Amino acid sequence: MRRRTKFFIALISIIAVAAIYFLYPQIQSQLAPEFHQVFSAQPIPFTKQQDLHFFAEGWIVCGTPSKFYSWDQSEREPPFTQDDLLAENEEISIVAHTKNYIVTENNRIYDTQTIPFTLVYHCDFGIIYDVKENEDFIVVILQEDESKPAHPYILVKGSDFLISLDGMGNGNYISASIHKTDISLLSLSLDSPVPITRVFHYQNRNELYGVLSLENQFVYDIYRTRNNVILMGIKDILCYNVEGELQWSIPHESEGVFEVIIDENEMLFYFPEKSHIGENNGNVIIVDDKGYSVKTFPKYLSNLNTYNSGYIATEFGKNLVYLSKNGRAIKRQHLNETVNWIKCDPVHPDNLFIRTDNQVLQLYTSDKQEEDSE
Repeated sequence: MRRRTKFFIALISIIAVAAIYFLYPQIQSQLAPEFHQVFSAQPIPFTKQQDLHFFAEGWIVCGTPSKFYSWDQSEREPPFTQDDLLAENEEISIVAHTKNYIVTENNRIYDTQTIPFTLVYHCDFGIIYDVKENEDFIVVILQEDESKPAHPYILVKGSDFLISLDGMGNGNYISASIHKTDISLLSLSLDSPVPITRVFHYQNRNELYGVLSLENQFVYDIYRTRNNVILMGIKDILCYNVEGELQWSIPHESEGVFEVIIDENEMLFYFPEKSHIGENNGNVIIVDDKGYSVKTFPKYLSNLNTYNSGYIATEFGKNLVYLSKNGRAIKRQHLNETVNWIKCDPVHPDNLFIRTDNQVLQLYTSDKQEEDSE
């Protein structure tokens, strides 16, 4: 009798597990949102050279000149003080931006968390062409003029003067990455018989901690974790600790075709055309301070974004694809027009911005109330 009872319990457990295994994907698919277009009164031009910057009352199409829009997609006046508008010659042209800051072509940096925007720095001795944002400071990339190499500086929040990052010498700045108060700068030194890639590590914002030199290894981007730097080379991804010791390396041979998502605790590198990375089956590398793992996502996706607890991407320009955290395709939604870019709205998570092949910006939403109001 006991054996029969145990048998039935085991059988029921097997059936339950099998049901969950087969039904769970269907449940996930039903829970995945359906996006619907929110039509605008006038088409909003949006080229491949432009980007979006979000603020509390709307968004900006960054470019020359930049256009400002409210959430209802109507064009609005730039939220600047009259003095700042006069300093900008009544026309705003944004050349760089981060989550909370914009840089105009007049070398002025504004905080966009306030209305009107707040001027935090004006450079009158050089050209600002990029910024990197941290919670307590901004890394400002400056050129004295277009013929000279760029150099990074620190602008502490609440301050109006720049702090130099010493030690780079004649190195040509390539990129920078920040983790809390630590900064790693990627540069290329050309004052030697062979170009040398160098990484400069700074702690407490501007205290030089160490230098990593790499010969015969061209690296074009850098990503910082708490204890390591991830270097993207032409053929390999390399991980060094801040003491300069190689932790691991893995070939990717992607010819520059990859996408990166950086979260607080990990980084994701997606190689849409690959089926193997090194000796591992897969096309995604997940990196954290403990090392890396390789996963398999669907091939040939583009515009990968973090969305809810998973990801969203485009497929062949015609489908939106929702993926679980593990990279399994949960649902596909066909789009009426071919798209080449998408961006999730950090202010309104139900919204998704899309650029069509006709260079028009479109707003989609999964908010039923918004859809019904249209």
